[in-house]
Amino acid sequence: MAGRAAAPEFLSNLYTLCDGLLATQNLKAGKDYGALVCPSINPDIHPTHSRAAEAVFPFAVAFKRGHDAKYADAAVKLGNWLITIQNSAGAWGEVWPNHDGWDGTTADQLISMAGAYAILKDRLTTDENTAWTNSIKRAADWIEANFPKGNLNYLPTGAVALKFAANVIANPPAKWMAKADALMVQTMQSVNAQDFITGEGMGIDMGYNIAQSIGYIALYGILTGKTEPVAFAARVLKVHGKFMYPNGAIDNSWGTRSYKWMLESGTKTAPGIPFTFGLLADKDPAFSRGSKLSLDLLSKQYIGDQKLLVYGPAAAQHATSNPPCLYPTFARAQSLATAVEYGPEAVAPGTIPSEAKNWWEYFSSAKTGLVRTDKVMATLSAYDGIGQYDRCEVVRGGSITNLWFEGYGKLGFLQSSSPSIYIREEAPHMPKEGALLPLTERIEKLGPPWVANVFDEKATLAMAPEGTGYKATSTGNLRDSGGVSSGIGFTWIHRFTPEGYSGEATVTSAQNVRIVLPFVDLPGNAYALSGDSLFRITTAEGGIWELRITGATGPYVLASGEDKAKYWAPFPGLQCHPLAIKFGGTGAQTVKYAVSQAHATRLIPLAGSRARARRDESTCRWQNREGMPPSGVSADAGGQGPRSIN
Repeated sequence: MAGRAAAPEFLSNLYTLCDGLLATQNLKAGKDYGALVCPSINPDIHPTHSRAAEAVFPFAVAFKRGHDAKYADAAVKLGNWLITIQNSAGAWGEVWPNHDGWDGTTADQLISMAGAYAILKDRLTTDENTAWTNSIKRAADWIEANFPKGNLNYLPTGAVALKFAANVIANPPAKWMAKADALMVQTMQSVNAQDFITGEGMGIDMGYNIAQSIGYIALYGILTGKTEPVAFAARVLKVHGKFMYPNGAIDNSWGTRSYKWMLESGTKTAPGIPFTFGLLADKDPAFSRGSKLSLDLLSKQYIGDQKLLVYGPAAAQHATSNPPCLYPTFARAQSLATAVEYGPEAVAPGTIPSEAKNWWEYFSSAKTGLVRTDKVMATLSAYDGIGQYDRCEVVRGGSITNLWFEGYGKLGFLQSSSPSIYIREEAPHMPKEGALLPLTERIEKLGPPWVANVFDEKATLAMAPEGTGYKATSTGNLRDSGGVSSGIGFTWIHRFTPEGYSGEATVTSAQNVRIVLPFVDLPGNAYALSGDSLFRITTAEGGIWELRITGATGPYVLASGEDKAKYWAPFPGLQCHPLAIKFGGTGAQTVKYAVSQAHATRLIPLAGSRARARRDESTCRWQNREGMPPSGVSADAGGQGPRSIN
């Protein structure tokens, strides 16, 4: 197989990540000799992750391509260590050293061990050869006996793991490939009428679908020579690929497992999208382009000074996420190595869907839509996928969940989102944090109980063209985190034009209700209120974005920056600056606003100081989980009185 040796960006990034991982290898004599020691101190202090041994395969491929023995030596040491912590059943527990926790990731470790063994076997001693092959056999037997299990991504991963094992073990049991084929059949049956793969968290998760499942479906076809899996993967990647933004980021803002969403690849612990696009780069010019964009984003924005991946653009500013965990680094190294070793030669790149302008699409099975105009791309979602995970982690109630505005900083994200309540759903992978507030825009009433549109899984979302732009209408009720309605209904209309976007929010009862619009906080940004109806963001580069109130049926107050320190989310690694539009009436009320980039000719002196608010710093708790917002708020909006525009 020709491989991707002709794609230098894959190899250069692979070497970089491998060098970062090499620097963490434990070379002190003892039981953990050869293991990789995580630099992170949150949630655990310098843990030795069993899954970090997935770096065995990236090290082996780096050696094969670059002929530098340091990579081979590191791979052998790491693989030898991994064998010592395999349990008696043949599996690896993700929580080490107690052999407990989730063990489905044995499939990931088997892929790495078997893939590396094919490259390294001639460098192993006789005893090492025996130990490696025995370990591979035991892991494959365990997977054959215990799969399917877990979320959907483990089905194609398990199938690929069994094929890798069968490729390197003499006279492999026929049952291995029989199970592999069955897992792949089940995977390809898990697709809905709109070509979304379903079953991840009992729903649709863009992150795992595009960063793991689709890639392993394609790889299975490549390894077995079967055309059907490759064709299937290419077909479903077309719809999933629509959620790649112009900067190469993947939007998993609305997925069932968005609680560990990383913009550059979809999720923290999956291999990542480079290998998905790379393995299919000969099937569509858009996939070839997607491959290039994903690598550009990875190398320019996500590989930090230690040659390790950070969680997101603002992660380095937060001690809770800096230094980062090794997981995304070894997972992406695995992705790059797979593309290098098994990918085809790419066709000439074309364009991805988001690079075309002036279109919209609504996906009814996900209650989620995309809009692209000249300057803006946005995702809106009312997804109700709360089958397995808590509503506070997945429901968006018709809000904008991601928004790119051309020219806003290096990545362009002006708005984004995060779980409504930060819950450490997967404790080993999610840092401990204090009380956080959601980055998702929302209509809310502070409590107790706290009620908001983002908790309403029954909300509706409708989309249609309107004039030279597009209109999205969301309706529903403000609910609490348990799903109980407050009786306050809302209608939220978003309009997208060639130059910007606007909102029109109506509530049936305005008392103590507010609209919260968190804007992505870039280094060097300045924020100011001008008069009683204008909010301005000035970037370090001199760009100006404005939100202007354009209409209101009752009084309102703007408040800038309240509880700003709490507007941080480790995933997707963003910090935001909140703007609150506080209704001043008691009955039904409507507020309209517009967001646009200001031009130099529109600059006016700012009047007054930035609005500040005082609030009770106490936090309420829900089932002992982190992240509930303050139970009450008393605002002092910089001396500005209520304002009404009719």
